[in-house]
Amino acid sequence: MQNEFMNLDELAAEYDEAINAEDKNSADHKINEIIRFVASNFPRDNPEALAWFTAALQDKRKKWFVAKVMSKVNPLPKSLLKDLVLASMLESNPSSNKFLILPCVKTYGKEMVKETMLKYSTHPQVIENDGFNKVAYWVGLRNA
Repeated sequence: MQNEFMNLDELAAEYDEAINAEDKNSADHKINEIIRFVASNFPRDNPEALAWFTAALQDKRKKWFVAKVMSKVNPLPKSLLKDLVLASMLESNPSSNKFLILPCVKTYGKEMVKETMLKYSTHPQVIENDGFNKVAYWVGLRNA
């Protein structure tokens, strides 16, 4: 892996391959290596690279790569907050959406995340998915 150039599509594919590997010990090592590399070279002020993360959140496989990277990036870029919140509210698995929302809470706190959630609460797919209530649990909102 080179520091000068980071091909996020290739790294996401390597991550996906490692997730599905039979040898879990070497897979865990490879996953950690990839995530550490991307997090330590995170393109904080590169709009083109940040756009890759936004687009990847709409891909059913790449979004988990993004979630894992975001768990290691601190602070989370504000430009990704809305995309991560919406992705978490669209996630149908209420046990998995925490991986998308918790990095947001860690960086921006419950109130800002709640405000962002409220902006998306009328989104048709969020309503259909009961996304606000599923995510509210992980944000620590009571009686959402």
